[in-house]
Amino acid sequence: MEEWVTLKNLFDTEEKALKTANIVATTEARLACEPHGPQYEVETKLEQIGEKWQVSWRKIFVGFASGCGSCQSCQPPAPKRTGGGKVIPFRKPSF
Repeated sequence: MEEWVTLKNLFDTEEKALKTANIVATTEARLACEPHGPQYEVETKLEQIGEKWQVSWRKIFVGFASGCGSCQSCQPPAPKRTGGGKVIPFRKPSF
């Protein structure tokens, strides 16, 4: 386990701190996880300091992914483009 990382910002309300904690957890998990490689979850905690709130987080190793990771950091593969073929329009014969 890694040590806790504490954000320098203090937040006025618990709701603002919680929203920031969710953003940090999502962003850090996406940055830390590698497709077909190590996968991490991000744990966050809120602490009240006086009348303000502070956010801390840490990465937790959850294993290696054999396929697409559960952290949803990878995007589905883009569809393959075909080699610029032409479309030939056929007209109905007019008699």
